[in-house]
Amino acid sequence: MGLETIAIEAQSASKVHPFPLTLQRDQRVSLSRLINKLNLLNFRDEPILFNLKHRQHDHTISMQAHPQPCMDAELECCWLEQEEGNDQRFQAYDLTNFIMTDGQSLIEVEASLISINGRQVTVRLPEESHEAHARTIKRFPCPGIKVNVVANSSIYQGQLIDFNAFYMRVVLQANPPQTFDWISGNIPMNLTLADDSKIIYVGDCSIVRHTNSRSNREYVLKPTRNQFPRYRAREYRSDRRELLPNLNAAFTHPLTKKTMSLKMVNLSGSGFAIIEPIDEATLLPGMILENVGIYLTSRSKLVCTAQVIHRTELPEKELVKVGLALLDIDPIEHMELVSLLQQAKDPDTYVSNHVDIDALWDFFFETGFIYPQKYASLVGNKAEFKETYAKLYTQQPKIARHFIHMEHNRILGHFAMLRLYEKTWCLHHHAALSGYRKSGLLVLERLSDFINDTHLIDSSNTHYTAGFYRSNNKFPVKFFGNMTRYLNNPKASSIDEFAYFIFEAVPTDDNWDPEGRWELTATRKGDLEDLRGYYEKVSGGLLLDALDLTTEKLSYRNLSNEYAKSGFKREVHHISIRKNGILKAVLAVNCTDVGLNFSELNNATHVFVVDGTGFKTQDFKFMLSLVALKFNLNKFPVMVFQKEFMERNNIPFEKTYCCNILSSHHWDDYMRYLRNFMKRAKIR
Repeated sequence: MGLETIAIEAQSASKVHPFPLTLQRDQRVSLSRLINKLNLLNFRDEPILFNLKHRQHDHTISMQAHPQPCMDAELECCWLEQEEGNDQRFQAYDLTNFIMTDGQSLIEVEASLISINGRQVTVRLPEESHEAHARTIKRFPCPGIKVNVVANSSIYQGQLIDFNAFYMRVVLQANPPQTFDWISGNIPMNLTLADDSKIIYVGDCSIVRHTNSRSNREYVLKPTRNQFPRYRAREYRSDRRELLPNLNAAFTHPLTKKTMSLKMVNLSGSGFAIIEPIDEATLLPGMILENVGIYLTSRSKLVCTAQVIHRTELPEKELVKVGLALLDIDPIEHMELVSLLQQAKDPDTYVSNHVDIDALWDFFFETGFIYPQKYASLVGNKAEFKETYAKLYTQQPKIARHFIHMEHNRILGHFAMLRLYEKTWCLHHHAALSGYRKSGLLVLERLSDFINDTHLIDSSNTHYTAGFYRSNNKFPVKFFGNMTRYLNNPKASSIDEFAYFIFEAVPTDDNWDPEGRWELTATRKGDLEDLRGYYEKVSGGLLLDALDLTTEKLSYRNLSNEYAKSGFKREVHHISIRKNGILKAVLAVNCTDVGLNFSELNNATHVFVVDGTGFKTQDFKFMLSLVALKFNLNKFPVMVFQKEFMERNNIPFEKTYCCNILSSHHWDDYMRYLRNFMKRAKIR
């Protein structure tokens, strides 16, 4: 509470004294305690308020002064606004008292005047003073906070003086032709609070009261909303857990600049709730808090940006419960948070934990996930596979996540995902030991819960999930196929088929006699626009958006840099094939470390045939040979969309892979499908 406000409110309540003497005096303040409080104000550079009464005219003035260090009953104070050469004026005034406040309670001190002039005042302190509560909710001073108010389409600028979670006091300026008459007390005004670097709060407020100055006017405002939804409403919200002992959230308050440390009463992967005393509440719905430390121990913390989204008063406990949504957090720290919460839910499930590599290889071979034919394809790169998986499962790179169900160091179920595209995570390596079907479903559920917790946070880069699976693999065909039919919207979930084969580069055929002029060039934006038109006609799904085959992502390199930071390689080269200037196909040549995926789908060259007319088998193979030559490839997987092109031209291929893409915008619909699936499977 500001000292000037105290004076205004007190004078309106009493014509005799600047402060009402009828305030309930809660307790007495001894001289020694008073001196300690005065020295604290000096330490904080905070003023006290002197009330002076004119001997002849009986009017009262109030002036602020800074207390100097006090050692005994004699106190010296310097006026904030000094009047040099005007000492005579002060000789006409007597001292009534001075007031000191902490924003909630005030101490009224009836001191004896020793000397006074235009620069300073010296008084003798009494043996005893009185402390009284002026208001039930403390107001906090807010230096350096700028105010913008929009009222009736006019913008008023000013400063925030003090505030709490329920009221705030601002001073506004009216610059002609503006007048304060344009502000109606019946219409809420829109308020923006900001410091020199950022916006802290935006919200509607109603006017409680104001002064009557014409050019600079003080307003006491009351925020009108106790809820401030940040995200769209969800049916399947993140699970909130009450951890014992309670964690602490610590941050610097953006308005008062004071350090706060508050108890968390619950926590989830997308937000948390804290409590604060109702008489010192300072968190406004809509307020953004930066560098919030979630302290797991006194030395271990996670750092995030959060926004206050709701506030609930608990008057019986004299507390306020405040809910906050996570806006931004480092992906690895967020993973650790979600891992902690999933461990609290089920101690046998783990998110990206440090894995015994030998136990992991035992699992992959025992489950038959690495079957003889697959092992034959990877055995030549055995050392590279071992090195890659050691990094993936022991170093927690930002581009990979794994979910494990484990008992006594024996892995029972496994699911993983790899960020292969800018905003797309590819799901792979889903397996469970024989007889542990439940473990396979548990890791599917934990992965889904993880994405449910994280996809709304931009730094998670989870706009889409993708899964490549063989058309004869019963579980994914059933699960993802039924899910896509359940959503019944190709822009929510889509499935496209690819023809898969291994291409082995051979010397180019000098006898190749092409019909027309063929070109192999870097892909241009126009090529992707033509590919988009073709894809929308034949499929209408999400494949191009998820695989970064859009004009705005053509030159993105963010993901390649992220791979490099984690010690991996990731390159995508886009090539277009033309005949006589007409686009025939767009190729995405993927080059990553060996072993990121057992089937090497991460190193596949994707061929999107836009126009198969005149694109014969010999032409197709020759173009792939040129790609192999250009990128120094010998033997590499090729995936062709659409599969029908291969069938029409009698080009042999080994397998059909289905690619399911799911938009995280429809994750709530997916979670509904998953919950029903789990109920039928009797897992929940």
